[in-house]
Amino acid sequence: MDKDKLTNMLRQASQEVDVGLNASQIELFCLYLRELLEWNRKFNLTAVKNTEDMIIKHFVDSLTPLPYLPFGGLLDIGSGAGFPGIPLKIAAPRLQVKLVDASRKKVSFLKHIIRTLGLTDVTAVQSRIENMDRPEPSFQILISRAFRRLEDLLQVVSPLLRPGNTLVAMLGPTGEEERTKLRGLACTEGLELNQTIVLDLPYGRGKRTLLFFNKN
Repeated sequence: MDKDKLTNMLRQASQEVDVGLNASQIELFCLYLRELLEWNRKFNLTAVKNTEDMIIKHFVDSLTPLPYLPFGGLLDIGSGAGFPGIPLKIAAPRLQVKLVDASRKKVSFLKHIIRTLGLTDVTAVQSRIENMDRPEPSFQILISRAFRRLEDLLQVVSPLLRPGNTLVAMLGPTGEEERTKLRGLACTEGLELNQTIVLDLPYGRGKRTLLFFNKN
């Protein structure tokens, strides 16, 4: 894909999820994509190989929570190749971000991309979630799209949350019955599901469910 087409797709798709990107931010995404493609050939950071899919399923998908995020620092759990934390940081430069992943090669990539993009107030840490201490009070938002089973996410993340903190779970398609079940599971972990956003990704790339939980 040539750069003009890539740029137009990214700009249009981000607008469809209510996020505006300026020219310098789009340039950072282009650099991010270039580095991700290069590293992915060697280290298999993501199963998504197609450039257009990377733009929509990784970059734009990562931006979907931005219009709904409360104020506060963001801890990205199971960040992998930087999703959603790096795209959120590019789109919201004042956001304080910590990226956490258990894989050494992925954390090496995260540190590389932070340096390459010149991002500030963002760090990458190698750790398993189960071994993490409660984050600093400035990190009031915990977010993850790395868990297939929300039950597992709730169990490991609940101890890390302080009262008033927000957990944002990024899932695929969910039905009302499943969300009702998840609401009950959240209660057992001292969490309350207080917002659900269901949306379609641009260019017919699937559905996304955003679940926002508050710690009681």
